[in-house]
Amino acid sequence: MYKILEKEALNPTVTKMVIEAPLVAHKAQPGQFIIFRA
Repeated sequence: MYKILEKEALNPTVTKMVIEAPLVAHKAQPGQFIIFRA
């Protein structure tokens, strides 16, 4: 389970979350998005 560090509602349907996930961040390339399910 990853830790949510920051959560911000950008509009009624979009939420920005900053998540602590060092292993995922290590493999990610610039411009990539991560899709997660709650």
